[in-house]
Amino acid sequence: MGQDNLKFPKIDVGAHQPELIWRDFEMFNIHINAHKQRWLKDVIDIIDAHRFVEDFCNDLYIGDRWNLEESPSGSGIKLETCVDEVNGVFDFDTNGEDGAFGELTQPCECWKLVNCYPLYGEIRFKLSEVIQCDFWFGYIETHSFFTTPANYVVFKKDDNDAILDFATRLNGATATETSPIATLADDTWYRLGIHWDGSGTIRYFLISDGDFPQTIVVAGSHTVNIPATELTFGFGIQAGEADVKHLYVDYVKSVQKRVI
Repeated sequence: MGQDNLKFPKIDVGAHQPELIWRDFEMFNIHINAHKQRWLKDVIDIIDAHRFVEDFCNDLYIGDRWNLEESPSGSGIKLETCVDEVNGVFDFDTNGEDGAFGELTQPCECWKLVNCYPLYGEIRFKLSEVIQCDFWFGYIETHSFFTTPANYVVFKKDDNDAILDFATRLNGATATETSPIATLADDTWYRLGIHWDGSGTIRYFLISDGDFPQTIVVAGSHTVNIPATELTFGFGIQAGEADVKHLYVDYVKSVQKRVI
């Protein structure tokens, strides 16, 4: 029987033998890769990948690893801590006022949708109550989606409905939105993925919250209003009524082929 060349590259295919592991971008998207057991999941070549992962098992290092935006300033968020739940889960909840919000983003704008350099971002989250709150996850310019940045690529859910949307915006133009992606339910885990293919298309994924195999429940794409500037990565929640609203996050990750 011959070798499985996906697992064991041929001994010699001439001068242009491909590097099937360290230089293959399929390796990076391990959460939705149906063959993820082929790869060394925990090792990424830093030369080839810019990678950020937060699994919420320790302090958040706000001001260092994360930037916090909140309204009212200094008190919009009641709690920002890991809770005693399997996998390490972050509880991000508002202070009980109508309109109070909190957003966590990386301190720097360190992602850019550049041709030939694919990018992938993912979150696993749940909302305690889905109707009376706003939610977003993805890539934005500046550090606050709730103050309407000029450039973004996000999943979002508006107040007064349970509908999850996907939106892209370029230089302050009217956003391109796809709705609905899904109708969310209270206290239910969801996994969302954003993929830039490096050649003009942003894809979005709603991923089944199972173990294996990974199943794409909803998928689609945008090819217009794609930002061309540096963006930061994060998520946020805003209360739509005078009550505490909880956003729980299991993990977030973002990885991109290093732009050189």
